[in-house]
Amino acid sequence: MPSERRTTGELLAASGAFAGDHDDLVECLEHSAVGIHVVDSTGTIVWVNPALCAALDRDVGDCVGRHAAELHADPHVFTDIWSRLRAGEPVPARAARLRGAAGACEVVLSASPGRDLHGALVGARFCARGPATPTATAALVAEAPLGIVRARLDGTILAVNPAVCDLLARRAAELVGCDLFALTHPDDRELDQDKFAQLCAAQIRNYVLTRRMLRGDGSLVWTRLHAAVARDGAGASQFWFGLVEDIDARHRAEEDRRRHERQYEILTRLSPVGIFLGAAETECVFVNAEWTRITGRTLPEVRGGAWRRAIHPDDVARVIAGCRRAFAEGQPFSGEWRMLRPDGTTVWVLGQFAEVPDGSAHKHYVGTITDITDRVRAELDRARLAVIVENAADALFLLNHDGTVAIWNPGAEKLLGHTGAEIRGRFIGDLVPGHGSEVQAAMRRVLAGDVVREIEAQVRRDDGSLIGVTVTACPVHDGEGRVSAISVILHDVTELKEIEQALRTSEARFRGLVEVTTQIVWATDPTGAAVEDSPGWRAFTGQTYEELRGWGWVNAILPGDRARVVAEWKAACAGREPFRSEYRLRRADGSYAVTEVRAVPMIGPDGRVREWVGVSVDVSDQRRVAEQREALVADLRRAMHYQEMFMAVLGHDLRSPLSAILMATSLGLRRRPDDRMRRVLQQIASSGQRMLRMIEQLLDVTRIRAAGGLEVRPTRADLAAICRTIIDEQHQANPAARVVLDARGETVGTWDVDRLSQMASNLIGNAIQHAEGAPVATVQVDGRDPAQVRFIVHNRGVIAPEMLGAIFDPFQRAAKDSTKTAGLGLGLYITEQIALAHGGSVAVESTRTGGTYFRVELPRHPKPATLSPPGARDEDGVPLLRGDVLG
Repeated sequence: MPSERRTTGELLAASGAFAGDHDDLVECLEHSAVGIHVVDSTGTIVWVNPALCAALDRDVGDCVGRHAAELHADPHVFTDIWSRLRAGEPVPARAARLRGAAGACEVVLSASPGRDLHGALVGARFCARGPATPTATAALVAEAPLGIVRARLDGTILAVNPAVCDLLARRAAELVGCDLFALTHPDDRELDQDKFAQLCAAQIRNYVLTRRMLRGDGSLVWTRLHAAVARDGAGASQFWFGLVEDIDARHRAEEDRRRHERQYEILTRLSPVGIFLGAAETECVFVNAEWTRITGRTLPEVRGGAWRRAIHPDDVARVIAGCRRAFAEGQPFSGEWRMLRPDGTTVWVLGQFAEVPDGSAHKHYVGTITDITDRVRAELDRARLAVIVENAADALFLLNHDGTVAIWNPGAEKLLGHTGAEIRGRFIGDLVPGHGSEVQAAMRRVLAGDVVREIEAQVRRDDGSLIGVTVTACPVHDGEGRVSAISVILHDVTELKEIEQALRTSEARFRGLVEVTTQIVWATDPTGAAVEDSPGWRAFTGQTYEELRGWGWVNAILPGDRARVVAEWKAACAGREPFRSEYRLRRADGSYAVTEVRAVPMIGPDGRVREWVGVSVDVSDQRRVAEQREALVADLRRAMHYQEMFMAVLGHDLRSPLSAILMATSLGLRRRPDDRMRRVLQQIASSGQRMLRMIEQLLDVTRIRAAGGLEVRPTRADLAAICRTIIDEQHQANPAARVVLDARGETVGTWDVDRLSQMASNLIGNAIQHAEGAPVATVQVDGRDPAQVRFIVHNRGVIAPEMLGAIFDPFQRAAKDSTKTAGLGLGLYITEQIALAHGGSVAVESTRTGGTYFRVELPRHPKPATLSPPGARDEDGVPLLRGDVLG
């Protein structure tokens, strides 16, 4: 993989192998005759070359991923080398034995550490030189695809392989004994000699150099040199050696590519249109500066397929479909669409796409966009204006200087009842009979540059009827600022006049309604003093208008309530806030009624309060009903208390004789009775256990209702282990049952072990009992989420849809008609209460095709505030039955 090769190259570079392109180094060392392997900071092998695999007779997959110590027949050798690398000490080459497929292989092992910018060890490179025979070594060198050169430390060439001779077009005899630097181009020779001198002086461990070399015919060839010095066991320098790689074609191609890129860069930078390049029909790989200016998005923001976000969501499907169709047909694509900038603004562009054939199997394309926002907006404005004029309900005219009609809209024909031919050329004053002088004066003002607004007039229709209108006229200027025409708007106000009349009628009706309504409707001035008569108030209180006006209405309030009501009313008037209160108001017969009062301020256009409008409602009957309800609630609460006491006493008193029955049954079974008696005793024991469970469930319900929820005692618990125990118990009770447990992740949390065991027993037992066909169920405990654990129980049974809504209610059963059901219908209710007490939840899903799933979600470590506290009750004192969270 390219990413793996780059990571390996980075480790090699960090270990001092060379400075240059990482991929090139990996490719070079893959052809090396020296066995090389690279490890990361943990000592794990991340890369090996073919030479090492061949020496050990192992595959790459047999080496990569293993710890390097596993390749050593003497692990202490690797341990010593690794400790020296970590300590930053020099590591001389030393003899070692590596494990091959056919046995131990003796090698000379050298190591180079790789460190980051802070000096921390990030990996290492190990070179294993085996005790190969001279013949084998010569064969490896001769067949190596890379050039190999060996020279003295003074630069005299000692040996070359055929690859070097082919590269330089020279015979070996011409090269051996020659000065190494005489083969380097003069412009690169000084750098070559400096690196050579630093290497021989042990200032650097190795180096990589890109240089030009002289061929036998005088031509140049670009090469890459990987050089190092061979040292003996004591670390003394013996000779210089180098690997020479032919990169001439690659270098020249790279130079051509760079030249073309520079030319293209200048072209795209100076281009007045936005340019982008794409690959594989979906990926953007380049955009120019103009494209970024138009869209407001840079290349990193649209690289890959993210360019779709630059197109307006309403246009993106159309653009992509057009591009794909063009690519499939091999034709360019052109269209107009909107680009969506990051700031939310929209830019209209003219875009074009075209495929660029390059001879490869992959498709590449180039596209351009041109900003046409101004043109599109101008066209849209003209189109919108035309639509507005065409569909305007008002009559619109464009007049010549003399006041004759030049252009009109359909609204004018509809208003006047004339056709266009009858309107064209007519003087506008003819359409407004009786207002000729006013029209003439208005025209003079408009031609002088003024605007005449909403003159009321009447126009005559073709049938002779008159219509009330308002006339608005304004000048139309040409490009030089001169008045070239007059725009006139006639607005039909007939409907407005009718609305005003209807409003007056409505006000009269409202006043009549106020007079006959049973509620007391009243109004005051902004200060709160009564200024209008209120028939409802007079009828209820018996006060006359003279008695209630001003602040006289206060005298009808019970004396004990007056001070409070006056203070609240004055505060509301001062704060301009809606008023709401309750007080006792005297009836005409002298008795007092509880009255609920509401009032709101009426705000005028200037923002000031014009008046207060209020209503008073007699709620005496409602208060009596509320008192009766409270008495009924108290009676019901006492009845529930007695019921809870009865259930608790009943459960306690039943357990004692039932325990005696179970003990006697157990004793009888231990005495080994005959088969008939054993069946009878087993039936008695089974029935007794079922009765005991029912009693426990009844007691749990009593505790829940009395305390407002189950009390839990959380400790460290393993839900998977609890489920295993319950499954074993179920299997003992029903050997034919088969339950599969699937535990994932960490299943430990802080819960009440006994309550979770009860919950698991209820759900798993139900799954076995109600399974269709064989009693088979699956249980999953999923602890991969660090915050919570999920507990899921599944079987192939089906719960009727009408039962799902109330399945967790007490005394409800999953299958009322099932002969398998023998309980009270409290198991699922208690299961839900256990989940709620732990701050969790339980849900059910049942379908004919998928079966039934019960899903429980439990916080891994529930907070104390989420646990249902004993004795929790609502504001009316009723126990909280469903684990309601308080605080």
